[in-house]
Amino acid sequence: MPNIPHAPGAPVIGNLHAFTSDLRRFLTEQYLALGPVFRISVLNNRYVVLAGPEANEFVTWKGTDHFVAQEIWDGVTKAVGGENPSMIALDGPRHAIVRRGLKPGYAAGPLYSRMVELIGCQLDLLRKWPRARPLTVFPQVKRLVAMLLGYMATNESAEDVMDDFIYLLKAMLQIHVFKTRPSFMQHLPRYTRSRQAILDMARRIWLDHAHGDDMVPEDGNFVDVVRRFHKEHPDLMTERDAIAALNGPFIAGLDTAASTISFLLYHILADRDLTAAAIEEADAVFADGVPNRNSLRSMTRVRQAAMETLRLYPPATILSRNVSQGFRFAGFDIPAGTHCMLAHTVTHGLPELFKDPDCFDPERFGPERREHMQPNAFVPYGLGPHTCLGASTADLLFLIVTATLFHHYEVAMDPPGHKVRMKMQPLPSPDNRFRLILQSVRYPEPEWLLPAQPAVAP
Repeated sequence: MPNIPHAPGAPVIGNLHAFTSDLRRFLTEQYLALGPVFRISVLNNRYVVLAGPEANEFVTWKGTDHFVAQEIWDGVTKAVGGENPSMIALDGPRHAIVRRGLKPGYAAGPLYSRMVELIGCQLDLLRKWPRARPLTVFPQVKRLVAMLLGYMATNESAEDVMDDFIYLLKAMLQIHVFKTRPSFMQHLPRYTRSRQAILDMARRIWLDHAHGDDMVPEDGNFVDVVRRFHKEHPDLMTERDAIAALNGPFIAGLDTAASTISFLLYHILADRDLTAAAIEEADAVFADGVPNRNSLRSMTRVRQAAMETLRLYPPATILSRNVSQGFRFAGFDIPAGTHCMLAHTVTHGLPELFKDPDCFDPERFGPERREHMQPNAFVPYGLGPHTCLGASTADLLFLIVTATLFHHYEVAMDPPGHKVRMKMQPLPSPDNRFRLILQSVRYPEPEWLLPAQPAVAP
């Protein structure tokens, strides 16, 4: 591929710096300078990047004919104990069957009936946050999301292995997907200890559900959905694969949701008007008791701010794929075996699609502008057959975390006026200098969360 332009980079490390700072901005700059096809390098790895609206359209309509994900994700699949390709690594008809079978477990709908428990476990953790003392936002939000995901997936907290999962997920992505860390890291004591803790947790949860009714209703928790699919399709998902699949919500949602929530909190706290709107909408959510679908969907300003956060800081900046069948795109021949990066979120920063693209402007998602509705423009959850199954659950997380935090606490940024900086860890996240303070309690925990008191004898 000698004719494909190459992005400038440093000797030896190539474009590694972009993978530790603002990858989307870097790829957008290269797209504007080099066009929709260009090459980048990271250490000893070489990639061909496809970017822009024309690439998004190509991947959407012809991606299944030319790209596969299995080799990219095989290392992650094996790290969590699977023996066959997981849903994220499958392609074609097999992927469609697994995706359809597991879809109920990733959907947000059933979670509304469990809102009391979700609000309760969030307040349990917020109660432990220090008062009137700055705390670094991203690590704390990541722990909060891990707890919520654990409860959503298994009806129990993942607190015992929370630190192990946070470490292991970061290491797996760096080693196996982005290849920004050497493979020998997976043999180091910290990695092997954390991996074993996750394997033990998944097997315990699987065995705890062994005596339940496999044919659970559609709103069963994620473990039930996986058990049902394993029973119906043992050829596609062995028991080892099913146990490994219990980690799916964490792999898909931990860093992605924590990153978006952290950036969302920054922009709410950085804008007085948006802070006031978030407080007003949060109070309205709790005004009539337990939050529900209608009250959460009424958080219009926060929802638009969350969408703008996804535009500026898309958690899945790129899609990493191998070429299974060669093709010609934008005048270049891309042969089979090429490792491609599909830079689908480059469109988020193009001025012809989004006015003043570097400006945080939630109103661009309002009914009068609807900039995100342009074809191939707004794709925070990926595109094609691997579009994120948990998008609706992520959207729900953004709202319940924001509503719970701003209703129950006075929250401020420390120091006031801080300018956030992005860091790839390995997905986009705020750097550790973004901190907040829980200044005081605005409203006590609602009565519907408190345990029932025993009757007092007359």
